[in-house]
Amino acid sequence: MRAIYVVMALALLLAACDEQKKDVKDTVFAPQVKALDKARAVENTLKQGAEKERAAIESSEKSGAPEQQ
Repeated sequence: MRAIYVVMALALLLAACDEQKKDVKDTVFAPQVKALDKARAVENTLKQGAEKERAAIESSEKSGAPEQQ
């Protein structure tokens, strides 16, 4: 008898997991998700700019002044 309940519970769990998720565009959270995506894009742009600046500074330091000992 207990086995029947276990099987039924597993079947219900599997049936509940079969529901497909909605796309974020269809929910009320779409504006917040868009804002987060924009913020991530800006962050990536700033990181790239900082990396280019850091590389330029390192290259100018290597070619500019002789090393001090």
